[in-house]
Parts: sequence; structure tokens; C-alpha cells
Amino acid sequence: MPSSAKYSLQTLTRLSVLLAGAIALRLIESAFAYLLPLPGAHLGLANCVTIIVLYMYTTGQAALFLTARILLVGLLFTGLLTPGFTIGLGGALFSFIFMALAVKHNWFSAWGIGLLGAFCHNCGQIMVAAYLMSTAAIFSYLPFLLLLGIPTGLFTGFLAKIFLDRFAQIQ
Repeated sequence: MPSSAKYSLQTLTRLSVLLAGAIALRLIESAFAYLLPLPGAHLGLANCVTIIVLYMYTTGQAALFLTARILLVGLLFTGLLTPGFTIGLGGALFSFIFMALAVKHNWFSAWGIGLLGAFCHNCGQIMVAAYLMSTAAIFSYLPFLLLLGIPTGLFTGFLAKIFLDRFAQIQ
């Protein structure tokens, strides 16, 4: 039996709409990347959709969602298996693991999950970049990314919380 048989049509449709939203947010974010002072830095708007999916669906479904998001964004923006894709993938996987654990154990609110995701994403990116470049010098960039990650992480958590609260009202 195909693995998609365990998901209802409603679940697949909602996840697809959320995936399209995450990709659209990433596109919008790319248009405004010049506003951020650090090269390679992004607001992480697509991560607010990942937070929403983590709260609304199982960890496995969220992992499937994130995999599709990473591959589609890679195809559309950076190219698959490029250094930029690999660095972003490392950050996304590292942050997903910690966000999934935090949601599962109810360690933080959506705001805290956004902040944790930004922190872990930046750390994961720097670790992968250091490996790819074979130098630890890139870790000197981490404090700047973390400082930028505080407001952006809180903002993505805030957006996710608004969506989750509104969605709960209509359910």
C-alpha cells in the first residue's frame, strides 16, 4: 500500500496549501533580502509555516512537509546540492530536530519555538559552512547571525501564534 494512503485527502490538501504558502513567503523574503545587513541572512518567514505544521500535525508529517519545502525551494532558488543549499539544509535539519522536540514536550510557546528555530538554524548553518570550508574561522560570523536571529525568530513565532490562535477559533 502506498505511504500516502495513511494521510487523508484533507490532510494532504492542507499540507499542500501550507507548503505553497511557505514557498511564497520564501519568494517574498528573497525580494527583500537586501534589507538585512548580513550576507546570506533571511527573515525566516517560511519557518513560521514549519512551526504551524509542527503544532497541527505529527512530527512525521512535519518532516515530510519540511523535506518537500527544502527540495522545492532548492530547485527554485539555490539549486540542489550547491553550497548554499547544503548550508541551508544543515540549518533546517538542525532547527527542525530541536523545534520538534520542544513542541512534542511543550517546552516553549510558539514564540519560544521561533526563537529556538532561529538559533538552531544559525548554528547548523555555521557548522555545515565550517565543514565545507574546512575552517573554524566562520564561527566568528555566528554572534552576528544570532543577534539578527533574535528579532526574526521572535517574529516568526509571533506570526505562527497568530495563525494557530485564529485557526483554533474556526475549528
